[in-house]
Amino acid sequence: MFDSIRNKVITAGRLKEIRQNSQNKKIVFCSGCYDILQSGHAVFFSQCRQFGDILVVGVGRDEIISRLKGPGRPVNPENNRLYLVASLQDVDYAVLNDSQLSAGKIDFQEVMQELHPDVFVLNSDDTGIEEKKELCDRLGTKMEFVQRIVPPELELTSTTRIIDKINFAYRAPLRIDFAGGWTDVPFIMGSNLGYVSNITISPLIELKNGKFNFSGYPRGSGLSTSTAVKLLEMISSKAYNSDSKTLAHIGEDLFNLENTELNWAIGRQDQYSIVYGGFNCFEFGQTSQSAVEQVYQNHKTPAGQDALGKLSSYGREFALSMQKKDFIRCAEIMELNFKAQMQLASASTNEYLDTMYAVAQKNGLVGGKIAGAGGGGAFILYCEDTERLKIAMKKEFVDCFEIDFDFHYKDIKRLNKV
Repeated sequence: MFDSIRNKVITAGRLKEIRQNSQNKKIVFCSGCYDILQSGHAVFFSQCRQFGDILVVGVGRDEIISRLKGPGRPVNPENNRLYLVASLQDVDYAVLNDSQLSAGKIDFQEVMQELHPDVFVLNSDDTGIEEKKELCDRLGTKMEFVQRIVPPELELTSTTRIIDKINFAYRAPLRIDFAGGWTDVPFIMGSNLGYVSNITISPLIELKNGKFNFSGYPRGSGLSTSTAVKLLEMISSKAYNSDSKTLAHIGEDLFNLENTELNWAIGRQDQYSIVYGGFNCFEFGQTSQSAVEQVYQNHKTPAGQDALGKLSSYGREFALSMQKKDFIRCAEIMELNFKAQMQLASASTNEYLDTMYAVAQKNGLVGGKIAGAGGGGAFILYCEDTERLKIAMKKEFVDCFEIDFDFHYKDIKRLNKV
C-alpha cells in the first residue's frame, strides 16, 4: 500500500527523466515548507493542478526552513513532510528542494533547472517575486498566481495557527503597585475615595495543560502571583464565559472570588490591574459587602486615618507625576507611600528590610517601597545608576537578586483572545 506513495517521491536526479518522458504534457511546479500539512495546502495543490497535466511539488529541507522560520521549526522532519505531500491525490511527484537558499527565498533553483517546468505557481501574497520571475524568464517557465481561498465547508487555518493552538496557554501578567495601596479596600475606606497607581509586568504567568509556569518569579514576592493564578483558573474554566463580559465585569468577578475565600479582607487593585493591564491609576469608592469577618485594628485611629489619607493622595499624585514624566518625583512618592504604610501598620517592614533600604540609599537610591502589603517580598527601587545599586545590594545581601521584567500593556481579553 505504501509503495503507491513511495513511487511518487523522487530525487532531484530523476527530474530530467520526468521532463524527457513528458514532452507532450504540461508540467506544473510549486514549492513550500508544508511543515504541518493542512487543508489550505490541499486546496493550493488542487489549484496548481488545474494549470497542467503533471504536478511536481518541491518540499523545503529542514536546514532551510529552520533558517527561514526560526528555532523549533520545522515541526516535522523533511522526509515525513515529503511523503505526506506525495500522498495527496493532486500531487504526481514530490521532491526535496535544494540545500542552498538564494535571494528571494528561493531554495528550488537547481530543482527548476533540472525539471524545466512549463508553469510555476505561487500564492498571490508570495514574496521575492522579482527574483522568482527572473528565474522563470531564464528557464522559459510561465508564472501563475492563485488566491488563498477557503471553501465554504472549511475553516481558515495555517501552520502558525495550528502551532499556536497546540502551544496555547492562558497567560496573565503580575503587577507592581507604586502608590495608594490599602485605599482600595472597601471595608477600610468606607465612603472615602481611594487612588492606587500600578502597572503590569512580564514575563507572564502561564497555565497550560493544568500546570502553572511562574516564569521564575518567587512566590510571596508582593507582585500578586496568587491573584494571577486565580484569574487564570477563572477564565480557563468551562463554566466561565469571558467573551460576554467586559474587563470591569471580569475584574469584579475576580475580586468577589478572592474575597469570598479570604473573608472579604482584601482590596481591588490586584484584580483590576491584572485584568486591565498597563499603567493605571484606579479610583475606588464605597462598595457594599455582605460579610466582614476580619477587622483591621488600626484604620479607625487618628494615625490610621491620617495614613490612609496620605496613601490615597500619593496614589493620585504618582499618576499625575508619571503623566509629566517626573520620574524623580515618582520615586519620592514611592518612599513617602512606604512611610505611610508603616504608619498604618508597623509590620509593613522589619529590621532586615530597613537595613536593606538604608544600604540602597547609600548607593544611589532615589526612592522606593516594598511591593504589595509589605513585611517581605520584592523591593521596588528607583535610581540613576542601576548597576552600582545591584552590585552593592548583592555584595551586602547574599540572598538578594534582581527580578528582570518588562512593562506589559495588553488587557486580559486581548492577551488570551477571549
